[in-house]
Amino acid sequence: MTWRPRGIAALVAYSTVVGAAAAVLPATAASAATSAKIVFTEFEYQDAQEAGGVSGAKYEFFELTNVGDAAADLTGWSFSDNHKATSGAFNLSLTGLGTVAPGQSVVVTEATAAAFRTKWGLAESIVVLGGENVGLGNGDELHVYDASGTAVDNLVYGTSPRTQGTTGVPISVAALGANDITQWQLSTLTNDPKSWAALNGGDLGSPGTSQFGSGIDPRATSGGGTGGGTGGGAGGGTFTPDPNWAKIKVNEVSSDNAPAPIRDTVELVNTGGTAVDITGWLQGDSGGPSSATGFSDRVHLADGTLTTSVPAHGFVWFQSQPGLSSSGDAVHVYLPDAAAGAAGTEVDGVTYSAGAAGTEDPASFGAASVARCPDGTGVFASVASRSFGASNATACQQQVVNPNGPTPNDLPAPCAPEGPSLSDRYLPASALPWPGSSVVTTADNQCYFETTTGPEGRDVSGLVFSRTESGVLWAVKNKSWLFKLVKQGGVYVAAPGWTGGKQIFFPGGTGQPDSEGITEGPDGAIYVTTERDNASNKIALNSILRIDPSAAGSTLTATAKWDLTSEYPWLSTGNSTEANLGFEGVTYVPDSYLTANGFVDQHTGTAYDPANYPGHGAGLFFAALESNGNLYAYALGGNGSFTRIATVSTGLPKVQDVQYDPDLGRIWALCDNDCAVTSTLLKIDSTGSIVPEKVFSRPAGLPDDNIEGFAVAPVGSAGGQTREVVWSDDGIYGAGVGSVTNGHALYAGTLNVDLGLGAQGVPTAGVSPSSAPVGSQITVTGKGFAPGETVDVALTATPGSLGTAVVNSTGALSTTVTVPAGALLGADEIVLTGQTSGTTAHAALVVLPAAWVKTKAYNAGDKVSYNGRTYQALYYTSGETPGSRATGAWAEYATDAAGNVLWTATWVYNAGDVVLYNGIRWVAQYYSRGQTPGSSPNISWKVVVDNAHPAAWIANSVYLAGDKVTYEGNTYQAQWYTAGQVPTNSKGAWKLVA
Repeated sequence: MTWRPRGIAALVAYSTVVGAAAAVLPATAASAATSAKIVFTEFEYQDAQEAGGVSGAKYEFFELTNVGDAAADLTGWSFSDNHKATSGAFNLSLTGLGTVAPGQSVVVTEATAAAFRTKWGLAESIVVLGGENVGLGNGDELHVYDASGTAVDNLVYGTSPRTQGTTGVPISVAALGANDITQWQLSTLTNDPKSWAALNGGDLGSPGTSQFGSGIDPRATSGGGTGGGTGGGAGGGTFTPDPNWAKIKVNEVSSDNAPAPIRDTVELVNTGGTAVDITGWLQGDSGGPSSATGFSDRVHLADGTLTTSVPAHGFVWFQSQPGLSSSGDAVHVYLPDAAAGAAGTEVDGVTYSAGAAGTEDPASFGAASVARCPDGTGVFASVASRSFGASNATACQQQVVNPNGPTPNDLPAPCAPEGPSLSDRYLPASALPWPGSSVVTTADNQCYFETTTGPEGRDVSGLVFSRTESGVLWAVKNKSWLFKLVKQGGVYVAAPGWTGGKQIFFPGGTGQPDSEGITEGPDGAIYVTTERDNASNKIALNSILRIDPSAAGSTLTATAKWDLTSEYPWLSTGNSTEANLGFEGVTYVPDSYLTANGFVDQHTGTAYDPANYPGHGAGLFFAALESNGNLYAYALGGNGSFTRIATVSTGLPKVQDVQYDPDLGRIWALCDNDCAVTSTLLKIDSTGSIVPEKVFSRPAGLPDDNIEGFAVAPVGSAGGQTREVVWSDDGIYGAGVGSVTNGHALYAGTLNVDLGLGAQGVPTAGVSPSSAPVGSQITVTGKGFAPGETVDVALTATPGSLGTAVVNSTGALSTTVTVPAGALLGADEIVLTGQTSGTTAHAALVVLPAAWVKTKAYNAGDKVSYNGRTYQALYYTSGETPGSRATGAWAEYATDAAGNVLWTATWVYNAGDVVLYNGIRWVAQYYSRGQTPGSSPNISWKVVVDNAHPAAWIANSVYLAGDKVTYEGNTYQAQWYTAGQVPTNSKGAWKLVA
């Protein structure tokens, strides 16, 4: 079934549904309880992390809400998907949900209840039935049955668009119980006012509450629900503002007398994560507080529904009274906290010049309104189209400039900073202080990165220090531009031959790469990621480009391209917003680091082996996907071929850059102002997975802006205890209009060389020498253990401890122990066990007999070791060196690691003895010493025959009647004893059988 999303006019606002309580819930106690009504009110078949390939991420869920006026006991109730069974093995019991009160919403999920609550930040009071096999698919059905097996509600949905990372919710009351997916929509902060972003994974939804139920905020730390404004302008008493009132900003203003949707329109945006009550608020114009009048009785959501609160991260609009002048005016919003409910504290405001907010006057220069770019935090700019009730993102792409007015921010035209939006939505609780100086300074000239495709000077999105050219910093701008920079006078400027940067193109010299991430390859080439071709910016194009920076000319054409778009189908929707959530960063990670630490290849499920990917070079490319905060590791082959090796969760909901740090042996991941500019350091853990190790807050001197680029200088360039770090502000906003940082893209700070990191990688053990006689000393090494812990050293086959060792600060150890006299001879293992961590590691050791002593007498059967080999005396001997005579007193005995007996020239073999020689098993026909298996004309040895799997015929082997061999592609069977006779001899001992 095709999912047909509804437009703004079809939305039903929270204020309408809950305010008109008679439609769903009883308004007074006088309404006697009549019946319960359980309906589906939300579902998600795949969360953002699972959709992004994170192994083990299973948070799919559905929500049931009691929209009736009596409690519902769900004992004996059940759920099924498209199996549509009213009873039986396919049904999921809902008894654990207990009794559902009127208005209450309950959740059933595949995750554990604890994990689901953690992901969404739900309070313990919210009923979550976890660990259930919900089993929803891409195109499926939801059915709930009462205790008698009678269907209570059903919902059948199709395959597009998918509820991946965004939940599905009903559009209106009419959708409840209607089993009509066309009356459902994907949740957004606007159309589902109860929704919020999950604490990890980036999902959007409202599990545990419904705008068609009680509408409670189900989160453990909600921050205030819909607010608590009382009195003030509405009643003249003491006014108590909503605690989050400062999150409200004037976001757009139109002074046009034509409907927009009505004349003189003002839009407000909530930059916070909790709805804000604006009851009693006032708005004035350039006349200040004395001109202010109340407006909360005429505030609308996008679809025109009246409301008195601004949804979390949502937008509302209203008509200004007094009227706004198109010749220049102002909008000021106030709290009614002055005497008698008059305008007091100013919430926010904007002043605009003639024509800037739209006009029919001669001063018009094409402006439809004046809007913040971006929403809530940016500077105001005149735009060609209005967007009341929704984000300004699209409108801000069509800014118009007054040819007779001042340039924005008083910076030289056409430089135009852009402030951050929706900052600090995700704040990691465990973030550590930045491990370096808190002082950060600008590191470029103001408006330095203006280009023909990006004259506003913004969009420096990726950085990387060269490891082959000292002092070189590479920067990429997502308007198809590459810069080679060097530091002069404390700021980064173009290297010789690179003034103004160089424009880059896709292979063939075409397109406009939306170049976001950058890394340096081992071949000296620069590798750049793209999200789109800016010539078609609604279409995702997640690719990695290889660029030769040494090529002549002012432009650079990519020499190779790896198109990975098909790996991320959820971004290929033809939507510019979705398409802009692709590859933000890339880093090259050498194979040597990955193999040294036991990195596990998720493609094979075993330790990563570079030999499995011929032609991929000497490392993997880790691409950072903004959509879900994951890293994706790829082996890039020839002709655009690729293999995904691993998906890595950074622990961040979004990621803007990634950088391998060879000095630390770690990977950095950066999240911008969404996470208050947080950096995560990742390592390879004891299982071979790449996992977060430490999370760092930004240094105090770095602005909480759209920081998208991050580069760490090599330790060798530091010359001390710190080294340089450079960040890039994609919006060149700095501390805002008029600040000394406004218009700057680059910021420089410091990072401590020693971060006090511990061990990483799969624990390993080593032993030297690998073969040792009893009584001798061996050196045992290990790594990957907990720093400071004590590790026990032992043999697998021999009880008892050989000693202990203390692990150093890097997780490594080294110690010398003695092979005990009573150790079992032959193949064994050294085993290391951490007393604190329980971590174990093994190393092969061959235990040899005591060393041969020339003056000692030996009897038949005595064993010794000599030059790393084991010998056994055949008879009494003294003084004879083992191995000195082919037919002497000593016979060498050898086995391989699997326990197979290996043929040696001096051992005595009797009929029936089996040996391995050159990979082939042989059996002695009679007494033999010194006769090599398979040597001509020796017939002492016969190859061991497996008739179920015939082997190739060997000329110098004996075969008996019934033995089968292969020869020249055919199978033959011996009819009698034969040696040296070719199977194709028609008159010989062989007959053709296959």
